[in-house]
Amino acid sequence: MENKTISLREKGVRVLPSKKFMKITLILILLIILLIEAFSVYIVFKFSHPKSINLQPNFKVYGIKDFEKVHFNSQKNDISLSGYIIKNKGSKKTIIVCHGYGDSKFMVGGRTPSDVKIDNIRLAKLFLTQGYNTLLFDFRGHGDYAGKNGVTIGYNEQQDLLGAINFVKSKGIGDKIGLIGFSMGAATSLSVLDKTNDISFAIADSPFSDLKDYLNSNMKVWTGLPDFPFVPMIILNFKLIYGVDYSTVSPLNSVSKSNIPILLIHGKKDTTIPYTESAKMGKLLNNKKSKLVLFDDSTHVGSYSLYGDKYEAVLKEFLASI
Repeated sequence: MENKTISLREKGVRVLPSKKFMKITLILILLIILLIEAFSVYIVFKFSHPKSINLQPNFKVYGIKDFEKVHFNSQKNDISLSGYIIKNKGSKKTIIVCHGYGDSKFMVGGRTPSDVKIDNIRLAKLFLTQGYNTLLFDFRGHGDYAGKNGVTIGYNEQQDLLGAINFVKSKGIGDKIGLIGFSMGAATSLSVLDKTNDISFAIADSPFSDLKDYLNSNMKVWTGLPDFPFVPMIILNFKLIYGVDYSTVSPLNSVSKSNIPILLIHGKKDTTIPYTESAKMGKLLNNKKSKLVLFDDSTHVGSYSLYGDKYEAVLKEFLASI
């Protein structure tokens, strides 16, 4: 029997020339990359412009009569910020409250009725009993500034906090300046410790230890997207759009260089920022008055809500020790 090899062309099947096939394949790959890039930029924009709580509480309801609305500049002078000083007459000691991502100067958490909440005015009343003035202010992109500026999870926010510290000093109430921060605000507070000598102590509730490492490991928590290819693209675009230098947002590094008293607080059931982030930093605390306090059943920034009296006792004990 005679063997005949019949090509696909002879059978009437159209075959794409190899060069044309390669060209179409490359175009498809390029389109996919462009779509991922466009979506990553969109995610960065959404992520950096959170919906923020914006309350206007009545101070008198809290029994607070001596307060002042204030305005000051970020240290880079790229933005004007505002807040309130709650005054302790005659005191030259001040605690600056640093709220979390999507929060405001008056409240941390509380975006839905079931969310845990930290009432910053209630905290200010506690600080009054300990002899401190309190400065409450909004980071860029939050509260009074929601949607107006890009949020950088501790990078440009450091400049906002350093501006607040300079402002407190200019008001003559900065003989002793302490920081208390929550989540993003906690990480920001710790990150400035190696950038100023004006801080006497810091309290950090639910901080991450390093921004880049945290985003690499926990981007799913914020976006719900698979790690690959979105995480590296989002991190790169975050850097390109906002000029973020991740090495400057490393509480772990700053804490290792600091000798001031630091109180770390974290809930063991925190899935947003695992308590192991604080535990890592707890091993590097240099001042003998520093400590790590873990609450067994609280979620992200939920320790004050769940353990109110015990939480306040921890704060009072720490403040009394310094």
